[in-house]
Amino acid sequence: MNIRFFHKGLKVFLLALAPLSQALPLFSASALADEKGVAVRSSVSDILDSLVNVTYFRDEHFSPASKEADKYGFPSNFIPQFSDSVYASRIAALRRKTPFNLVYNDHVKGFIKIYAVDKRNLTSKILGLTKIYFPLFEEKLDKFNIPLEMKYLAIVESALNPAAVSPAGAKGLWQFMFGTGKMYGLQSSSYIEDRNDPYKATIAAARHLRDLYNIYGDWFLVLAAYNAGPGNVNKAIRRSGGVKDYWAIWDYLPAETRGYVPAFIAVNYIMNYYKEHNIRPVEPGYLYQDTDTLRTSHFLSFEQITGTIGIPSQDLQFLNPQYKLGIIPSSSSTAPNVLRLPKKYISQFQNREQEIYAYRTPRTIEQEMLLARIEGNSQGGNVQSSDQKIEKVHIVQDGETLGSIARMYRTYVSQLIVWNNLKDADVTPGQKLVVFGGSDNTISFSGRGARNNDGGESGETSIRKKIVVHKVGRHDTLEKIARKYHTTVQKIVSLNGSRSISPGKRLKVETQVVERKSKSRSSRYEVAGKGKRGHGVKSSRRSRSEGKQHAVRKGKKSAASSGAKKGKRRR
Repeated sequence: MNIRFFHKGLKVFLLALAPLSQALPLFSASALADEKGVAVRSSVSDILDSLVNVTYFRDEHFSPASKEADKYGFPSNFIPQFSDSVYASRIAALRRKTPFNLVYNDHVKGFIKIYAVDKRNLTSKILGLTKIYFPLFEEKLDKFNIPLEMKYLAIVESALNPAAVSPAGAKGLWQFMFGTGKMYGLQSSSYIEDRNDPYKATIAAARHLRDLYNIYGDWFLVLAAYNAGPGNVNKAIRRSGGVKDYWAIWDYLPAETRGYVPAFIAVNYIMNYYKEHNIRPVEPGYLYQDTDTLRTSHFLSFEQITGTIGIPSQDLQFLNPQYKLGIIPSSSSTAPNVLRLPKKYISQFQNREQEIYAYRTPRTIEQEMLLARIEGNSQGGNVQSSDQKIEKVHIVQDGETLGSIARMYRTYVSQLIVWNNLKDADVTPGQKLVVFGGSDNTISFSGRGARNNDGGESGETSIRKKIVVHKVGRHDTLEKIARKYHTTVQKIVSLNGSRSISPGKRLKVETQVVERKSKSRSSRYEVAGKGKRGHGVKSSRRSRSEGKQHAVRKGKKSAASSGAKKGKRRR
């Protein structure tokens, strides 16, 4: 028993002395290769691998590789690697410039290999993204008196993917859990996710890091508590005998947190020595200094902005990942929502602001209805489904996704996931889903109508589906036709029984019809084309008498029939 306590005390003592050494590793190589160590490195690799499927992380969104690393004369595909003594001396040089007690050991070496060798192409893109996010990070960290090196934490957490989601449900650049985010004022709703907002999440992260430092007074313990939570760190400190040192409590931390600080040190190293490793940054389309923010308190959709001043919707989503549905809801003037745009569009937006708000297509009307329905469900509003939310069972067909099923039943992907206790958004053909919706997939919205292009009230608005005939043009593809009519290629193929198309061929296409009724008239727009009258959207006027129908008592003649006898007809 005494021998065991002696060895335990000796180990703690050696761990406390080890950071004083620049070159000696804290643990043996065999410790790095254990099952938990491999699992930790694998989780970092999984984060990086997930970026391959992220839309804004694809190659076409980045410019050619920078030539700033060419000063070493390396061939483009050469991968330099160095001895332990070189790594140790470089990290020691970094340690002299920072309040972090950076060390080199086998754990750090393993993460350097991931970023500099195994995933170096993704590291090139992360280096490019630092030009978007690091100026923001540095500004907010400095405001809260936090070391600027803490900006590297976001790379460990999310690889600078603002829409990153962990298996545990943490979201955004700084990977906030729902409860922690709420504690720091981050809103999570059906249409806004502040954890994905780079600006708000960065402020919350800075406040959280400051609060943790006030508790522990050690930046590595702050990192451990940020990852594992203060409860796990406090428990590890108690089990280690009260020693407030990350390496001293290392054995008692959760497996993921054991690799957290080594990964942070490795990222710190790579961000400073990427040129020596022949990693050449590639730059994304919009740099941080090329964008600016506007504030708005009115309802606004990405489609309204795209339709008036021409900003691609995918760029709007990239710059504003917090708006999950492409909708910016109305807010109070004292707490307006923030919209980030490329600088070249700022003056256009300001000069044409009223035109943007007034822009209306069937799609924007549908989005307003969607927002009203969300708010109505949460606040007991006046949005009604045609069949009072009848429960149904939907059998998934080939080509269907949760998104297309949600549109079919006029609901949301998040609702389908909740109703069916799904772990993710993947569905398979033949799978049965519980859904709630009307029998004819029509929703009516009563009350204050959406404003039309003339600025008037549109009254009651509803949407229904309709089959139309499309004549295939010379340059048409199934994808173009599907986008034009707001449907899917699979539905077009299903309706026509074939994927083959040729100029002049007539295809049946399912589209949506938005109907708006007022006291004086009603109008109908087919959801197709660009959404403006005269540009691919058909419209028809009904006679005024159709808009004002009333019962005629037995034995009395209606005004319409009397007018007909006199040879008069209303138009």
